Amino acid sequence: MATKRKVTVTIDEDLAEALERAGGVSGQLNQAGWDLVERRSRLERLRSLLDALDAEDGPLSDDPAEEDRLRRLLGGAA
Repeated sequence: MATKRKVTVTIDEDLAEALERAGGVSGQLNQAGWDLVERRSRLERLRSLLDALDAEDGPLSDDPAEEDRLRRLLGGAA
């Protein structure tokens, strides 16, 4: 188990009430924090990959066909 440190945060009253009803503020904020850290880490790795691809092949064009191809490759997430 990770070492815990107590900190004080200020959040909206409605959010605090919703978190309390859903099982507790600390645990949910802790999980949300880790989720945010992971999401930012993935975005940074993606930016690095895209920068490397741009350096190798040049930036993406504005061609709609290329955008459609990328959308298919990414499973509709582009």
